[in-house]
Order: sequence, then structure tokens, then C-alpha cells
Amino acid sequence: EANSCRWDGHMSDGIGSTYGLEPLAHLSAGTEYLILSGTRGNFRLPRSAVTKLGKGGFYPWFFSGIRIRHSIASFPDELLFKPMGIRERDILARLRKLGYPVG
Repeated sequence: EANSCRWDGHMSDGIGSTYGLEPLAHLSAGTEYLILSGTRGNFRLPRSAVTKLGKGGFYPWFFSGIRIRHSIASFPDELLFKPMGIRERDILARLRKLGYPVG
């Protein structure tokens, strides 16, 4: 997809999270989908299922990372992505341009 983006970093599924100097997850985004992939699982979320994107909470990275709220019952309630080498707000701005609900 021409407008797609990909960022390397770490992920959390609400049960466990990845960490370390090397990225163990990535977030890909296009106009129709988000994909959060890594050692904790692979989650493809249609844009229609993404209900809100925003800053992460206390767990696991002390108010950093991007929290992905969604309506897919079979996925973990808590999906988070912590980018490496780019600020969360820059990713959120790009996702807003792609049409995602950022708040």
C-alpha cells in the first residue's frame, strides 16, 4: 500500500511485554489496517475495529508507548507498541493522517 508505514520497537499484550536493545516487534499501518507483530503475537486490526489510539499508561513502560483500543473480542484488551528511534507523538500524527481515531 502506497501510504503504508512501519516502525520497529516493542509490544505488550497486557500479560507480558518485550524489552531490550533490539526491536522485538513492529507496528505497520495503512489506510485500511494496523498490524502489531512480534514475539507476543501477531494482531491485524482493520481500521473499522480500531476505536482509539493514544499514549500508553503506567504499565508496562511508565506512560510511554501507544495504546491501541479496539473492538476485536478474540484479541487481548491491552495492545501497546513502544517505538524505538521515533517519538510516539510523531507516529500518532501519522496515524491521524491515515484516518485513525487518535485522542
